[in-house]
Amino acid sequence: MTILRAASLMIMGGVALAIMQASVKLISINLHPFIVTLYRTGLVAIVLLPILIIRGGTVFKTSSVKLQVIRGTIGGLGMLCGFTGLSLVPLAEATALLFTMPIFSTLLSIFFLAEKVGWKRWGAILAGFAGIVIIARPEASFNIGYLFLVAAAFAWSISILIAKKLTERDTIISITFWQAMGCLPLAFFASLFVWDIPSWPEISFLLAVAAAGTLGHALVYSAIKIGAISFVLPLDYIRIIWSAALGYLLFGHLPSSNLYLGSFLIIIATSFLTFRETQRPVPEKKSLISE
Repeated sequence: MTILRAASLMIMGGVALAIMQASVKLISINLHPFIVTLYRTGLVAIVLLPILIIRGGTVFKTSSVKLQVIRGTIGGLGMLCGFTGLSLVPLAEATALLFTMPIFSTLLSIFFLAEKVGWKRWGAILAGFAGIVIIARPEASFNIGYLFLVAAAFAWSISILIAKKLTERDTIISITFWQAMGCLPLAFFASLFVWDIPSWPEISFLLAVAAAGTLGHALVYSAIKIGAISFVLPLDYIRIIWSAALGYLLFGHLPSSNLYLGSFLIIIATSFLTFRETQRPVPEKKSLISE
């Protein structure tokens, strides 16, 4: 029953996030991605207001303000890059590139945790980067949107590592709330350079974007908390299907052969890295992420 619940949460979370990403791309036609990021993070407080009223402020308490600030800043940078990339790249391709986060998590463990990586995991890393190159097609035309998306995946991989530490003591709601609040100052600063005030219909649309994003992340975090990562994480790759369908219906983007091949390499690589991570024994040493 727990497995079925975890799978359902992950799939529903993927649907919500696909809708959010499609909505971000749609609203970015009229508003700069930095403005979208500002309202996406700022309106989270309104989205979570019913929970505050029902359960009180204790649900938002955190065990480490320092980690929340660091995670919020890094996550904010990732969101700015991610939303900018979404505005420039077809939706399904953007989704596939954002799935490279486990690859960057593995690289971070090599360079910052001095972790030893065998040839199989190196092969998976190289396969994942080959998938990025195939999707980006640099030989055809250069699109800076792909670089923004890869940068977002890198930033969010760091953010997820910190989130794993925080889930030991903090609630899902607390992590979701403080992630958004941590992003807010950076998003506000970036928005000053492209300042624009959305219309009331656009603010309503942005509120829906914030609701879909908050719901999606909460569902994904819940799935990871109750289910084995090696089982639930591959289910998130179904999101490429929703993104491809929304990309075609809303923007007329047909998936290319490069997307199929690149996505296949990225999914295989990240699934293998996730599986290997769950099979490795946990070393008995103090965490390098201090509170």
